[in-house]
Amino acid sequence: MSEQLVPWSGEGIVASEEREARVRIEAALVDLGLTPRGTVDLRPIPFSGTWGVATSVCHQLAGEIVLAELEAAGKLEGLSKKEAKKLASDATRDKAQELAAALAERLTPYFTHVEATNGYVNVSFDANKVASRLIGEVLQQKSNYGKGSPKSAKVMVEHSQPNTHKVFHVGHLRNTVLGIAVSNILSAAGYPVLQASYPGDIGMHVIKCLWCYERFHVGQEPADPGMRGRWLAGIYSESDARLNYRKEVLELLHLLAKEDQALVGSIDKLLKFLWRKNTHGEDIAYLLGRFTHQQEINPEHLREQDVIVKFWPIIGDQLRESVVNPKPFAPIDGMPEPTTTPEERYEQWQELDPHIDWWMEVPRWQEEVKATFQRWERQEPEFVQLWKETREWSLSDFRRIFDELGAQIDVWFYESEVEQEGRVIVQELLAKGIAEIGEGGVPVVKIDEKLGLKNETYRTLPILRSDGTTLYSTKDLALTKQKYEEYGIDLAIWVVDVRQSLYFQQIFKVLELWGFEQAKDAFHLSYEIVALPEGIISSRKGNAPLYDDVRDMVLARAREIIDEKNPELAPGTKNLVARQVALGSLKYAMLARDNNKVVIFDIDEALSFDGQSAPYVQYAHARACRILQRAGAWSPGDGELTLDFGTLQEPELNLLQHIALLPGEIQRSAEEYRPLRIASYVFELAKKFNDFYHSCHVLESEEPVRTARLALVAASRTALANGLALLGIDAPYEM
Repeated sequence: MSEQLVPWSGEGIVASEEREARVRIEAALVDLGLTPRGTVDLRPIPFSGTWGVATSVCHQLAGEIVLAELEAAGKLEGLSKKEAKKLASDATRDKAQELAAALAERLTPYFTHVEATNGYVNVSFDANKVASRLIGEVLQQKSNYGKGSPKSAKVMVEHSQPNTHKVFHVGHLRNTVLGIAVSNILSAAGYPVLQASYPGDIGMHVIKCLWCYERFHVGQEPADPGMRGRWLAGIYSESDARLNYRKEVLELLHLLAKEDQALVGSIDKLLKFLWRKNTHGEDIAYLLGRFTHQQEINPEHLREQDVIVKFWPIIGDQLRESVVNPKPFAPIDGMPEPTTTPEERYEQWQELDPHIDWWMEVPRWQEEVKATFQRWERQEPEFVQLWKETREWSLSDFRRIFDELGAQIDVWFYESEVEQEGRVIVQELLAKGIAEIGEGGVPVVKIDEKLGLKNETYRTLPILRSDGTTLYSTKDLALTKQKYEEYGIDLAIWVVDVRQSLYFQQIFKVLELWGFEQAKDAFHLSYEIVALPEGIISSRKGNAPLYDDVRDMVLARAREIIDEKNPELAPGTKNLVARQVALGSLKYAMLARDNNKVVIFDIDEALSFDGQSAPYVQYAHARACRILQRAGAWSPGDGELTLDFGTLQEPELNLLQHIALLPGEIQRSAEEYRPLRIASYVFELAKKFNDFYHSCHVLESEEPVRTARLALVAASRTALANGLALLGIDAPYEM
């Protein structure tokens, strides 16, 4: 937690009851001639169905009294610490119960029930009175229930930083959803919050994409502007596949040399086929040595660059033969077992085979990309205009997705706009001797050395390339300064995945070394990656599940479930509810695990109406709405409520107690930047509401219990809706 955030000291109806209990206990102790050290400890009574607090203050006081008495009587002389502790412990138990009984006697007039047990004092509240006050507070405050008082520290939360010219995939979803939730929770806790986005709108990924667009796809963009962002992302994936084609081929050939016994055993025969294609003898010998010694192939050592193109179909025939006529693996001493099957190796070959003609083109393409980058560096007007136009295709798509997810972006930063300011900071760091020219002419900051640290902690941070082009660090140094100076914030939070943890520590320390003190109040909120059952998501190979595709898949499944569970809903309502459930399930899946845990997205778990999921919580809200709708006209009364539950049943009490926790959970979640607290809270609230629903009749109850229970249903509905809203999840009225 940043020092800029105010630790929560307690709010709400139950907190006021606890404060009253503490005041009464302290007064009673004074009446007994006792003064506790510090604040009297209070904790909820650990018994289900009981509403109150317990204190162990008598144990503390008894220990002090007994030690003083034993010491005064000289009974501790000559005893070891262990012996003295045991002697005091035996006497303390009896003394604690004696004090607890005396304290309970003085507290009894003020509370429903007070008892002294094993030296503890348990104070029970008037459940009907507290329930009336709590429900009244919830129903009066409505959507504001749980929110904290205004605070002065201004916070900026930067999240949603997808790269333009690339896809927005399900891995980006966790970042955006986490950023939205943290922003909502901080705002509900009372802090003024600005949400910021920082798209990566320039860099080598943009240069490669634009090279591929100009080289192969000019004029082919979709007529519908709304489709161009996704289409452009496909161009980026194609550019990466083209430029990395040689690398992919060489990696497969090296894999075959290491793992394919049949191919290596037949290498002489295969190279004879290659020799018949008029291949130079030195290349034949080189390939023979590489395969027999399981070594990587370096194209620079080949006399003829097309030798791989000639060899490629021969390799494919051998791989196909291994699939059609498989031979069992024969272990060889000192050789590890293969990590791939013949089918998998042949499948890799098939994926690369249609583009084997790219092999000869890759070196030329790579030179063209370098030339394209120089056009950006020279800021050629025509190229800059193309960049602006295509950037907007991506940004338009991102804005659509952010709107759909509920991200209220107040400030848009762009990498392209902080490059020059970053270069200025680098020059100042060099001038002050904080940075120096390192190996290869690269400006670096040796952070540990500058801080006088003996153990490697922050290491060395490069802050500019040797040719003067910018790095991420160049731009982030400028961006951090800009956030604090232009927007007057007290705390900046970066929502970026855990792999960048060291990097952000380095950025903040370099700024502190430079004298930018506000960097001490910069915080990197890290989170782990999102994975699917088949592995970690990556956008480089073009096989990352796109957010739109995953959303559509979840939406279709949600509609099927709604059709099955409530076929009588109107079609328009079904579509609305399916969308609320689908988006809710995606968001909750990203937030229901701690930030430092990998999220493995499972559509069945995400859409479960029985497990820890958004639909389970949303259904509890819809159930509460249905009860209140069926109740017809009713009112809990005007002004200060006086509800009569009779003798509160355990499920009622448990539900009331959980509703009362929301203000504190919001504050603690804000202090910890941890939406998981709220995700867990709403799930437990839904469970307790369902327990209440199944155990306590509402509509069939006699008055005044019927009105009291309807009021509890209404308060539950509000708490559920407010909790879900903090997570950016809609609360459906019917499902």
